[in-house]
Amino acid sequence: MRLFTFSNLCGWILLVGYSSAPLTCDGAEVQVLPNTSAEGGSLSQAIAAARPGDTLILHPGVYQERIKITKPLTLRGLPGAVMDGAKKFTGEWSANGDEKVFVIAVRKRPYGLLVDGKFMAELRFDRAQKEGDWHWRRLLDKGPPLSGFNQIRALWVYHPKEQKLYARFENGAAPSDLELSLITNNDPLIDITNTSDVKIENLEFRGASVAVSMGQGATSCLLSHCKITSYEKSGIELSEGASHCVIEDCDITRGALEDWSPDRDKGRINYEIWRIHKDVGNYDRVGIVMTHSGMGNRLLNNHLHKTFDGITLGDSSAESLDIPLPNPDHGRDTEIAGNLIEDTRDSGIELGVGCIHVNVHHNTLRHTHGGLRFKVPRIGPVFIHHNRLINGAPFNIWFSMDSSTAEGYVYHNTILGGDPALMQVSFNGKKRSFTAPKWHFVNNLVLGKAGFFEQGSNTPPPDFTTSHNVCDHDNRPWPNEDSRDKGSLYNISIPHDENGKPVATSAAIDAGLDLSKYWNGKPLPGCESGYFKGKAPDVGADEVQ
Repeated sequence: MRLFTFSNLCGWILLVGYSSAPLTCDGAEVQVLPNTSAEGGSLSQAIAAARPGDTLILHPGVYQERIKITKPLTLRGLPGAVMDGAKKFTGEWSANGDEKVFVIAVRKRPYGLLVDGKFMAELRFDRAQKEGDWHWRRLLDKGPPLSGFNQIRALWVYHPKEQKLYARFENGAAPSDLELSLITNNDPLIDITNTSDVKIENLEFRGASVAVSMGQGATSCLLSHCKITSYEKSGIELSEGASHCVIEDCDITRGALEDWSPDRDKGRINYEIWRIHKDVGNYDRVGIVMTHSGMGNRLLNNHLHKTFDGITLGDSSAESLDIPLPNPDHGRDTEIAGNLIEDTRDSGIELGVGCIHVNVHHNTLRHTHGGLRFKVPRIGPVFIHHNRLINGAPFNIWFSMDSSTAEGYVYHNTILGGDPALMQVSFNGKKRSFTAPKWHFVNNLVLGKAGFFEQGSNTPPPDFTTSHNVCDHDNRPWPNEDSRDKGSLYNISIPHDENGKPVATSAAIDAGLDLSKYWNGKPLPGCESGYFKGKAPDVGADEVQ
């Protein structure tokens, strides 16, 4: 075993030498203590000294470092081991015209401003110049026009010409009364590139622009049982071809100061909070984002809550069929399964790009603003099954941005409450004569007064396939053409529990279609031979009997 710490007098000291026993191919255990001095990073130096295959045990404490990993290593945190990217922020503030807006000279734009460890919402100076209610000066003075500062609570903006930071704190508080911190570096806390078999376990991350990035050349890496308590851009990024990586059993929240969750009765007010970020702020803040990711990545059993978007697979530069895909294989064979995603400011899960053999199953989306959103999947097949969507507002499952040419299957899902189960909106509807002709919606259970389907304006008529869905209200896609929706039932009372599981005597039991040969004579994933117990499958995410 090796133990590394930092000494102000002597630099690195080897406190405990190697044991006399020979090292195995599994490598050595290296004990790492947090550096409490200002003379350098203990973790970064331990990584530089480590051999491929070593395990670094991070002892309790705060590690204020950003590290790069380019060789096979394991980082395992003991309880209380925290990586923190924020620095204490002090300086001379002055009131700007009144006692609620304050200003301070800052040479460079920060990448995040935190109050008591919570991120304040940023206004982007270049995006908030239009005169009126959404000009940055007006927002700092009054807040969004409908909700004021009741939900957004606080705002800040950096003026690049003046090299000054303007801020309005919660309840008009003075900065001298607050614990402020800044992010001055946009780099991830952990950046994994050009290596395989890196494992990050049991660490907590906070105060970062990005907590963990798996980028170019990262393969077969694992992030498990970690906790991300605050981030400003992304919790976890998989990009530049990162492949066969696993993110599992992690807890991820953005740590935002604002207080917001989807609520149909407060739709216009909630939309203002969305607009602060999307129209005049710093865009999306995604829990787990996959952009230009490689093949075979798996996101399993994570809890994402109070993020902006939960999980995204896509490319914002290719959200129109008029734009060629950079690479059809981006995201191929991605599995997104067993995740709990709740209280998001925008979509719970977004799917775009090629979506070749993407499998999204057994997730629960609760109180998500954008539900499960399709942003121009191109190829497929994509499989969406055995998910539970609860009280999505304003959307549960919805197509947007453009029509979809992908082959897709949405089956055995339960949609409970909120807006219609399926919403179709094409922002390029006037250009297209089709919507989603290769998509199939089969054996889904819809429980909510909003019903099954709603079509947006300027969107071509529905052309997908539906069959054997059960809905306790109406809004069917073809009200007068039952032949296009064979086996589906509408306006049927379905007694169920709070998670949408129907009782054993309901009309959802044995109401489904056998999908064990539905996909060109082959079973759809999760519907292999023998997957149901009764005469036919039960509709929805649960096989009840």
